[in-house]
Amino acid sequence: MINLGKVKSIDMMKYFKAFVVAIVMTTVFYSGFQLSMQDNAYYVLLDDNQVGIINMEDENLANEAFEEAESIIEEELNHEINIHESLSLEPTHVSKKEMMTKEELISSIKDNVTYDIKVYNIKVDGEIQAVVESMEEAEAVLEEVKNNYIEEENKNNIEEISFVEEVDIESEFIDSLEDVLTKEEAVAKLTKSTNEEKKYIIKEGDTLWDVAIRYDMTVEDLLKANPGLEEDSIIQIGQEINLVIPKPIISVMTKEKYTYTEPIEKPVVYKEDDSKYKTEVEILEEGEEGEKEITAYKIRINGYEEGEEIISEEVIKEPKEEVILIGTKTPPPKSATGSFRMPVSGTLTSGFGSRWGTFHAGIDLAAPIGTPIYASDGGTVVKAGWSNGYGYLVIIDHGNGFQTYYAHASEIYVSVGQKVAKGEKIAAVGSTGNSTGPHLHFEIRKNGEAQNPYNYL
Repeated sequence: MINLGKVKSIDMMKYFKAFVVAIVMTTVFYSGFQLSMQDNAYYVLLDDNQVGIINMEDENLANEAFEEAESIIEEELNHEINIHESLSLEPTHVSKKEMMTKEELISSIKDNVTYDIKVYNIKVDGEIQAVVESMEEAEAVLEEVKNNYIEEENKNNIEEISFVEEVDIESEFIDSLEDVLTKEEAVAKLTKSTNEEKKYIIKEGDTLWDVAIRYDMTVEDLLKANPGLEEDSIIQIGQEINLVIPKPIISVMTKEKYTYTEPIEKPVVYKEDDSKYKTEVEILEEGEEGEKEITAYKIRINGYEEGEEIISEEVIKEPKEEVILIGTKTPPPKSATGSFRMPVSGTLTSGFGSRWGTFHAGIDLAAPIGTPIYASDGGTVVKAGWSNGYGYLVIIDHGNGFQTYYAHASEIYVSVGQKVAKGEKIAAVGSTGNSTGPHLHFEIRKNGEAQNPYNYL
């Protein structure tokens, strides 16, 4: 007799085993499927643009390829660059044959990046005036600009060289090399001249010719810049004239050291003498100029002299004081007073009248050579010079019919036409002409007729 309960139990076991096998097989299949679809690579992105696929195990490959692509571009351009795009990675699953080698990825990145190129701007007072490839080239350009204004013979005297304007070098990234200049082109552009009007103050010794040569102009150009001037015009110290001189983009200032000597003005001391007239001046002690050595910078802009800057001064020779005696007494009027004074301090050696069988028209007053002779009265000098037997002679017309004669002088201090006052020094005692020794021959004439001076003195 069959046991139905046992049969049912066996069947149930069979179904259970089949169910377990099915579950295991399903799990194994699903796990294998899941394993086959797991991420094994990265998309390489430049911003949102996919440029390659790399093995997930070579994650650093993307950065290395990016850096090498950048280096290759910089080497080809001979410029530093700034790539616009950013590198990123996105996980994915691909077959191994889709994965790229490093060289393939470098090439793809190189073909897909966009970039700016680093250049160097030479700026003058904040404005870009020249663009060159490198810092070294920018510095070489500026050095060449400076050298344009250094003369070989003055090279050793140059103490300082600088730019007048504010000059800077700044880097910048640009998208094209179209505006980049060679060194020679940059130097030519920065030194190219335009005309600039400048004022010049005339100094002692200047002529139009000198000024034109100094500023590399012709006299004709100078006259065009100054319509009021002519070639034979007399120019005055302190006069301001116009110049038209070259003005480049960059101006260069040089300071050239040099040494020269200059006189020191002698000091003058005045002493007053109330016994002398204000018109009388006498040097008591001769003064003497001193001398000093000056070290200075000669300042030039673009080769043209602009002025100087004193560095030091050293006295080589001290000046000597000059002492001058001046009168304070008000002189008499330079016209006749109607009375006569003794013309010289001397001794009477010969009177008026007959002498040695001839007529002596005056009196002789003996005195040492050089003794001052004074006008006997005020008047106008009508003779001052040589007159045969009189030697050096001064005649004064007193305007009232009287004239006085002063003969045999060694020196004459007045000239024809000069008005003199009574007591004014007019000559010095001498022994010129027909003379037996140092003395003054003095005459007073009225309406041309000789008078005895002692009747009037």
